[in-house]
Amino acid sequence: MRTLIVYYTRTGTTRKLANALAAELRADVEEIRCDRYRPGGLRYLRAGYDSLQGNMPPIEMSQKPLTEYDLVLIGAPVWTSYPAIPIRAFLGTAPDLPARIAVFLTHGGHSPPEKAVEMMASLMPRQIEAALTLSNEDVNGDALPGATRTFAEGLISRD
Repeated sequence: MRTLIVYYTRTGTTRKLANALAAELRADVEEIRCDRYRPGGLRYLRAGYDSLQGNMPPIEMSQKPLTEYDLVLIGAPVWTSYPAIPIRAFLGTAPDLPARIAVFLTHGGHSPPEKAVEMMASLMPRQIEAALTLSNEDVNGDALPGATRTFAEGLISRD
């Protein structure tokens, strides 16, 4: 099963989860870049404002043909109860995704991730197969290996 992980991260937490999933699934990894939200206090506020307003930023990523993969996982942090705006910008381009799609989200705990999962599902061209949500504390703690292994095994068993 050829797998690609596409993700956005501002602080590195979602990258850590993406890399852990990539190791479990032997997946290629593609990071979406968005200079508008690099670390910094004012950029953090701008990210929250843009998330609430739905202001789509310019994003950068390589042009790997997504349909060359059997499964694409799309990951983002949760901002103001929504998936990070760079991921929404990516999905707004109507990327040509394969039949199998899964999502993963990291969150700080103050915004429940369910609303973000629902929004991501609504932006997809077809139903998502699975969703993984982990708190930043879980990503940076002992829960990461078990959570990624269980999630990956679930995806592999559906193959």
